[in-house]
Amino acid sequence: MVLFLVGLLGFLGIHSFRAIAPGARDGLEAKLGKLPWMGVYALVSLAFFVVMCMGYDDAQMSTIIFAEPPTPLKHLNSLFSPVALVLFFAGSLPHGYLQKYLKHPQLVGVKLWALGHLLANWDLVSFMLFGGFLAWAVLVRIAAKKRPAGPPKTPSLLWDGISILLGVAVTGWLIMGGHLILFNRAPIPGM
Repeated sequence: MVLFLVGLLGFLGIHSFRAIAPGARDGLEAKLGKLPWMGVYALVSLAFFVVMCMGYDDAQMSTIIFAEPPTPLKHLNSLFSPVALVLFFAGSLPHGYLQKYLKHPQLVGVKLWALGHLLANWDLVSFMLFGGFLAWAVLVRIAAKKRPAGPPKTPSLLWDGISILLGVAVTGWLIMGGHLILFNRAPIPGM
């Protein structure tokens, strides 16, 4: 459980750096340079992610199961997750209409993904994992609202279309066995 928690807290912590200490983050980026800063940030994030994944199975073996969630809640997660993936990609690609209207579609996607998984998994480790990501996304969105808006960008439907295609493709891969390979659990109850 300790390895999982160290990874989870480290991963969410490094992704909270801009929200918690924007001046320190900007200072490090200025000192190191943009590309080296992005490299360090990516390596630290990846290291914590790997630690979290390494500790997950052990944490799941010792988790406390609160109850079996009702099947409709599990199916609700099956609706949230594809939308969350589309929004994840929309926040990672150049400016589309999803970014224009949602401001931070990636954070909306993380919230949907985390909420859906909380509805479908009623055990302590899942509450820590998905509840942690949900709380993180809410806090980062609040912090983002306080930052000055950048210059307006012209949205393109092309990027929204690519986001949808990528979201559908990843959803298909997860349903066809990717989720089982990665997480040792079928993504849809009964599969």
